[in-house]
Amino acid sequence: MGRQNSMSRQNSKMAVQGKKHWCVVAVLCGLAASSVGICINSVGVFYAPVADDLGILRGSFSMHATIASFVSAVAAVFVPALMKEKTFKPLLMGGILLAGISTCLMSFFSSIPAFYLLGALRGLGSASYGMVALTMVLNQWFHTRHGLATSIVMSFGGLAGAVCSPLLTAVIERAGWRTGYMVMGILIVVFCLPAFFYSFTLSPKSMGIAPYGEKEEGEGKEKKEEKTSFHYLSLPFVALLIVGILHTAITCLPQHFPGFAESLGQPASVGAMMLSCCMVGNIVSKLLIGELADRLGAMKASAFMIVLHMLSVIMLLFVHTELLLYAGAFLFGFVYSVSAVGLVLITKECFGTCHYNRAYPIISFAGSASCAVGISLVGYLYDFTGTYHTAFVLAGGFHLADLALLAIVGRIKRKR
Repeated sequence: MGRQNSMSRQNSKMAVQGKKHWCVVAVLCGLAASSVGICINSVGVFYAPVADDLGILRGSFSMHATIASFVSAVAAVFVPALMKEKTFKPLLMGGILLAGISTCLMSFFSSIPAFYLLGALRGLGSASYGMVALTMVLNQWFHTRHGLATSIVMSFGGLAGAVCSPLLTAVIERAGWRTGYMVMGILIVVFCLPAFFYSFTLSPKSMGIAPYGEKEEGEGKEKKEEKTSFHYLSLPFVALLIVGILHTAITCLPQHFPGFAESLGQPASVGAMMLSCCMVGNIVSKLLIGELADRLGAMKASAFMIVLHMLSVIMLLFVHTELLLYAGAFLFGFVYSVSAVGLVLITKECFGTCHYNRAYPIISFAGSASCAVGISLVGYLYDFTGTYHTAFVLAGGFHLADLALLAIVGRIKRKR
């Protein structure tokens, strides 16, 4: 009887702990919605209206997003060193407020230098609760079902983009882009409110809770990983670094969908709906890749998503009817699944949890920097050629290189 009561209490404790893990996932979903869904995926709706209103090139205005992405990428490299148990919550809160306030302030300025400065501040703030920070928390809280947990959190970046892009477009059309920036800044903070009020830490062990699915053999695996060497010049790391650069560069294209639709003679509402369809594809693909990765492995799941995305590139290049533009935009959203989930899981598979904090921030930095450059590059390509087709052709070429590099990494991993 006593043994049964003891087992009952243990099972009850495990259930409570499991609930805590998924509550943390829910909180991280809000942070992803803010740092990715709004700060990255929704900024494109401002490019055309602000540039046209101020009489400047779209490439020049979109440079503020390039600066934001670049600053965020640089700051993210230092996140693992700065984010400790004692500094975790203060760093989180400070970054959220900085991102929200700097975005609100954009509604009061008309000069390009001011937008560049505020973009830099937004990027600095969002880095403290962006991709690197989110994946660090997930790595600590989950040993099993890590793919599912990661895909759920990252899918909210797409969900927020799908909801907020048309919302912000409607605000801009009815009240102007200045009001739009004020609403955007408020939304950045609102999505993060659960993180302000819910009690959680960087590692569950500091709260007396074991990571989800942790077993004795898991601990033994970590000790074994600690003994393995890691080199920044190793072929697997260099290959993944290049994949991160090439693939993440493509993720800037959806921010130009509103302008792309207008270049095809479609109204602004079609471009906004394309961006929303893309974000829906973002959500679906992230959920799909997490489940596929848990079953087949991160490498195969990522390669599958890249092939599907190549189909979308072909569609947007050659088919321009409204319905098929929406379908192509939906499939284009699959690009985010690899950059946001696939690379995270592949990095953990190749280098283990112990070396993840050394490898992934650099891969993330390189990818974010390439996306930052790509945002303005695509704008300038349109300014000087009058078409977005060149950017889509480059995306197709990048994908072929990605598949070749992933095949090399997979072969090396199998030989170990």
